[in-house]
Amino acid sequence: MANFQFVIFKIDDREFALDINKVNTIEKIPSITRVPGAPYFVMGVINLRGEVIPVVDTRKRMDLNPRPFDDESRIIIINLEDCVVGITADSATEVVSVGEELIDRDFAITGAKDDDFIEGVARLDQRIIVILDINKLLKTA
Repeated sequence: MANFQFVIFKIDDREFALDINKVNTIEKIPSITRVPGAPYFVMGVINLRGEVIPVVDTRKRMDLNPRPFDDESRIIIINLEDCVVGITADSATEVVSVGEELIDRDFAITGAKDDDFIEGVARLDQRIIVILDINKLLKTA
């Protein structure tokens, strides 16, 4: 059976996972410059080592209540096929290896909007970790 590696991050008390192969770096929250006309869930852009990167407010995208950034808040820099983008997280906690047999990819949770972004659910001991489909999360239409 195959093992998958995921970067785990938290929003409120929920744990989410991203495929480690799509994660470039995890950064503290820098100054974010707003961009007029951007989709509602795009906070703006950051300058990261000379590269301008759009930043998605993950809470807004998932219709979760806003929360101010603190010392634990992070921006996870993601590599997609045609661009680099950052997503916000309350914290980024660890990298885990998960066996295919521990991932449930055939489920329906609530039918809520954020279910569209879910690729699967991993069971690790007593933890439930929601695996996000980053391409769907970042899709604008």
